[in-house]
Formats: sequence, structure tokens, C-alpha cells
Amino acid sequence: MSEVKSVAIAGASGNLGPHVVKAFLDADFQVTVLTRSTKSGTGTGKGTYNSRVKVVPVDFTSVESLAAALKGIDALVSTVAGAAIESQTVLIDAAVAAGVKRFIPSEYGSCTTSPKVAALPLYASMFKIKQYLEEQATAGKLTWTVLACGAFLEFVLGGPMLLDFANHKATLFDKGDNRTTVTSLPTIGKAIVGILKNFNATKNRVVRISEAIVTQNQLLRIAEGLRPNIKWEISEVQTSAVLKEGLDELGAGDFSMPVFMKILKGTALAGDTYGAAFDETDNDLLGVKELTEEDLKKLIAGKLE
Repeated sequence: MSEVKSVAIAGASGNLGPHVVKAFLDADFQVTVLTRSTKSGTGTGKGTYNSRVKVVPVDFTSVESLAAALKGIDALVSTVAGAAIESQTVLIDAAVAAGVKRFIPSEYGSCTTSPKVAALPLYASMFKIKQYLEEQATAGKLTWTVLACGAFLEFVLGGPMLLDFANHKATLFDKGDNRTTVTSLPTIGKAIVGILKNFNATKNRVVRISEAIVTQNQLLRIAEGLRPNIKWEISEVQTSAVLKEGLDELGAGDFSMPVFMKILKGTALAGDTYGAAFDETDNDLLGVKELTEEDLKKLIAGKLE
């Protein structure tokens, strides 16, 4: 029996959040969603959720407000967006004050745990949060788990990150053989439930899941096999050059999304350089089933229609 019966979710309206909410409801957890209160001046506090979900408006800048909402909650799962990563210290302080047993921070990435990216933009904030959690855990105030899941499968196949299915173009990073772990959003939600169901086995550590390890050339080969009549436009680029370009532009004061995407691509798509492919996983522990080649073919076939 899990030590966790009630869970609160911060960031439930984002890309991953709804899948996490559904997974917990499917597993019969008591689910509370924290939303921005109108008093904080940062939102409406409104949202459409299942009738079984308790929605509590809070001030995300106030430990007192959050702690009050977290009373009686066993675990807090954060799926907040990138801009709010560093401010999770407030969530952590509130969790400690409320006696929450487990905190799962918003990370869910490919190479977010690699020491090689610790000082880079996008990643530095995540390392600060993990260090803060480790300090709280050492003091016996709460436990934590970081979930590394690789790239979101929906984003990889839904946009031009690896292959541009819509325009039949492929920009191969380092010639296209870099390995990348991918996992779908529903599976990530179920894995988070698995973390709390395996409370002791996932305590104070990073757990890794992987539905598949793919390369651009592999996906391209599948696409060409399915639709040999399509001619793909191929170009090549070095991830190290993409990363340098992004860092240089950021250093020059350009904080636009395309610049941050260059930093992301230059690291998360660099394969084994930053550990983006998980050869050792906690799939069995968390109930994650790996995709077969046939599964990938079906997914890619849907993108070629």
C-alpha cells in the first residue's frame, strides 16, 4: 500500500499537467489542483477539471498561502513552466511547512541531470532546485524524486525538432545518429503515479524512464520505408555549433524563445555527449512499457498522412 493517498499538483494547466491529473484520478488518488488566485493579481484561478478534483486558488509567491492549501496533502507534484522553475523554492518551503512527504519538481527532461549542463541557461535553475531539495531531505524535512523522461514524444513527432514531417525536411544533428530517449505525456503521468506507489524505492533519487531510444536516421528510415515516393530535403548541422550560437546570442542580450531552443537542441539532441539516451531505466519499477519498431511505424505513418 502506498504511503501517499492525497496529491497536489502545481502547473496542472500546462502541457504535462492534465496528463498527470488524469493519471492520479485513474489511480484513485485524492487530487488537489493549485491555481493562481485572483488576489495575487496573476490569474483568474479558474479552470475546467474533473468533478473529483479539488481546485484551490493560491498565491504562488506566498509560503503561507501555499502551506494552508497543502495541509493534509501527502505529495506535491510540480509541472510548472520553465520561467517558474527557480521559484519552486517557495513551493518546497510551503511543502515543508505543511508536512508534505514527497516533492517532485518540474524537470522531466533529457540531460537535465548531467553535470555538464549544470552551469548552462535552462539547466542551472533545475540544479539549484535539486540542491535545495537535497538540503531539505538531509535535514529530514521531506523527500524528493526527480523524473528524467527524455524528450516528450508528442513534441518530437509533432514538430520539426527531429524530422519535419509536414515539409519533408530533416536537419541532421551530428549526421543523425545521436540517440535520444523519448516518452509520451500520458506515460509520464502514469510514471509519476508509479513514483508515489513505490514510495521507498524512489526516495531521494533520480528515476529514469524511456519508451524508446530513437535517432533521426532511424525515424527517417522508417518514414522513407512507409512512403518511398516522398523525397526528403536533408541538411546537416553540428550540435556544438548550435549550442555555441545560442549561448553567444543569449550573451548578446537576446532572450527570445528561438535562442533558448538552440541551447536545448544543442544539448538534448547531442546524444551521448550529455547523456540524452537512457540505457538503464526504472521502467519495470514504474510500469513503463517500451515502444516497439511497429509502434513507431504506426506513429510515423500518422504523421505522413
